Amino acid sequence: MKDSNMKETIIRLWSYLKKEKKNIIVVVILTILSTFASILSPFLLSKIIDEAIPNANYKKLLFFLSMLLFTYLIHSLFTWITNHIMTYVSEQTLYLIRKDLFEHLEGLPLSYFDNQKKGDIMSRFTNDISVISDTLSDFVIDIVNSIITLIGVTIMMLWMSIPLFITVIITVPLFFLLVYKIGMKVNRYFTEQQDNIGEITGYAEEYISGMKLIKSVQKEEEILKEFQIWNQKLCDSSVNAQTYASMIIPANAVITNIGNILLIGVGAFLVLKGKTTLGSILAFLNYASMFRNPINSLASLFANMQSAIAGAKRVFEVIDIPSEFRNEAIEIEENIKGEIIFDEVTFEYEYGKPILKNISFQVHPGEKVAIVGPTGSGKTTLINLLNRFYEVNIGNIIIDGKPITDISKKILRKKIGLVLQDTYLFQTSVLENIRYGHLEATESDVIEASKKAMAHAFIHRLPDEYKSTVEEEGNNFSQGERQLLSIARTILEDPKILILDEATSNIDTRTEQLVQKGMIELMKDKTCFIIAHRLSTIRDADRIIVLKDGCIVETGTHVELIQKRQFYYELYNSQFNN
Repeated sequence: MKDSNMKETIIRLWSYLKKEKKNIIVVVILTILSTFASILSPFLLSKIIDEAIPNANYKKLLFFLSMLLFTYLIHSLFTWITNHIMTYVSEQTLYLIRKDLFEHLEGLPLSYFDNQKKGDIMSRFTNDISVISDTLSDFVIDIVNSIITLIGVTIMMLWMSIPLFITVIITVPLFFLLVYKIGMKVNRYFTEQQDNIGEITGYAEEYISGMKLIKSVQKEEEILKEFQIWNQKLCDSSVNAQTYASMIIPANAVITNIGNILLIGVGAFLVLKGKTTLGSILAFLNYASMFRNPINSLASLFANMQSAIAGAKRVFEVIDIPSEFRNEAIEIEENIKGEIIFDEVTFEYEYGKPILKNISFQVHPGEKVAIVGPTGSGKTTLINLLNRFYEVNIGNIIIDGKPITDISKKILRKKIGLVLQDTYLFQTSVLENIRYGHLEATESDVIEASKKAMAHAFIHRLPDEYKSTVEEEGNNFSQGERQLLSIARTILEDPKILILDEATSNIDTRTEQLVQKGMIELMKDKTCFIIAHRLSTIRDADRIIVLKDGCIVETGTHVELIQKRQFYYELYNSQFNN
């Protein structure tokens, strides 16, 4: 990570931390008082050795012991209070970061989720936030304590003995140089580690989701080999990161021991010359340790910060992706009737590879239009453009005479209902799953919508009826039942434009007849787009648009297209004969 990126990430983290400014000020004040109490301890100890014990002065001994006890108590009490406050500050800060991350994800375009592994997104929520947490709670305390300790101890040592002070600090530049060199390596490998964690989490999530397929085709060994490659990359980067991070403490121990030997040697020489006292040497050994501890703490904090900054950088990368709602049209409720015009629309996901080519057609309000064609012909892409999940590259989409870009995405999607091939149900009650289409709906509204969708009968047979809980991915319902719940949800939503995207492709013929009854109710008085591979389901459509290689090759009713005996005729007969 470049220094500018590191600095920018730290500033971003501070922008969250400073929202707890009052608590941080309290922590700083208490940390200063706690640190000063700690700095006094070696000085009081030297007074006991040099003045109270040699002179058998019990009054001074009792006074210095009382002061020593007081400093220990103050240090311990204030340390506990500051740790408690900083834990609160840290968790509040992480709460805000998680909130911003989740809110921003909701505003990202569909293209981001299409190109990103779910596991990597989850890793940013869990692992990356976790490494920030590990550092954040101690960050302010360690910084303030280290700085105040260095200043306070330096003043005390200069006041007590300049020669001994010079002896203590002579090894410090060597340690700083070592920390800097190792720290650069630590930063590099911690960044790699966080990236690899995201990759392996995404890989694992993908294949856990597809485990049924993997087992059915007996690809466990191949998947394991691929996983081992990612696992080894994570292992190597983690080992490198931890190896370099762990070098700081033993390297410092060597330098510390050398410094103590020098201090004892110089101190002994000064005692023999009558230039200092034994109590001063003991105090300096303590001060030397106190002087190095902040350096150790800062070095350790520096190593931990590399991991935290790497995690924060990955979180902020997502937050910095432009929201699809930026520069949006003002949200004015639209009275959409449902006239839709595709005017010479061309679209490509990748540059130079158009999926739709110069598409033009008009749909009248209340018209039922079927979109058919082989896989990859652009059917779903056409629907994605209508929902503005993606933006048109060339041409225009016009709704009721208004360019689609002049309509707020939120208002547009509120007016468009989707019934997809794969129905998603939340792990909550059946009632809440249907109500998701209209959150203000009453229970009686939900029941009425379910009756229209032909879903009420099977819901009524559930143990707790509408209060029954949906299991993960709706596994306690058949595909057909899930589809009926989706139809009930859309009926409750009451959109002006309806899209049925392969809505019956995963269900058997008998169940399809039931679903079709629900769809007939759903499609009343709506402009409808019906995408279907099973061409027998769209014979009653007002118009059929046939796509091939991203172009419209035919348009007409089912009867008209069959009579033409062209591409649609071939598609229909190939299914019928099979």
